[in-house]
Amino acid sequence: MKYDDLEAFKEYLYNRVSNANTVRKYYSAVAKLFRDVGIGADIKRLDISFYQRKIPEIFKTRNEVSAVKNGLKYFREFIEVKRSPAGGSYTNKCRVMESSKNNETVCSFPEEDFYHEINRKKRNRSVKPRKVLYMDEIQRKINQIQDEKTKYAFRLALISGLRVSELAGLDASEIDFEDGLIYVNVTNGKGGSNGIVTCLPDPYLYDRLQKYAEIHPEGRLFYSESTLRKRAWELGLECHDFRRIFAITKRNELKKQMPVSEANEEVKNALRHKRFSTTKRYLFNRKLVIKREKGEMKA
Repeated sequence: MKYDDLEAFKEYLYNRVSNANTVRKYYSAVAKLFRDVGIGADIKRLDISFYQRKIPEIFKTRNEVSAVKNGLKYFREFIEVKRSPAGGSYTNKCRVMESSKNNETVCSFPEEDFYHEINRKKRNRSVKPRKVLYMDEIQRKINQIQDEKTKYAFRLALISGLRVSELAGLDASEIDFEDGLIYVNVTNGKGGSNGIVTCLPDPYLYDRLQKYAEIHPEGRLFYSESTLRKRAWELGLECHDFRRIFAITKRNELKKQMPVSEANEEVKNALRHKRFSTTKRYLFNRKLVIKREKGEMKA
């Protein structure tokens, strides 16, 4: 399956590349390339025509083309190592695989001249359109989840802004319930960004999560980070969008009670950012659209 291969590839990248930011860049590019391929597809068997068609279509700048080129270099290496009975090593020579239809050997991936040619028509950078998040649609998808362990994790993410890694690391002792509000003590924050998070009101989750935590007093409350990402993927969601929604929703509520500058500072603290310049990317580089019942939209 596509997602299983991508997860294994991510782990392979972390073992091969020392810089975590580089790993994320290469992995994101490869995952983006395979985004529209069916979940059950065997992405290891896609032929060169797929790459020749999709890469110029999806990647708009030279930097993006460079990222997918390098990502695919490791993906090809990952495939060869996986196929080798002894887990053999990869060489820089073009690898071939046998066609299931006519036993012909075909090169699975484009070579350097292909990237050079498409880069001649690409610019160095692009202006990305703002991302529109439809709150009603996201909430509906989450509410329809039957597995309470996933549903509670995603609802908590929406009202707390926790990163998916922080959600995955939570246990019952780190969550408090008081006067209708949920408080989360983040102890495994990114870069040491720990602290108490006051969640937005959610009466349904307040009641259900409290009972759930009482039943599971020990161990992690939710699934692993990779599993939560996979569940979101299957629903057409992105886990980090929950954090963006929280930031914008909290700021909109705070602006009713205090000056904008103070609201901005409160949101920065809630996201546990050191600089407001980081918070600004959540508030202003993305656009949250709340769709009303009668078709109205509010930014």
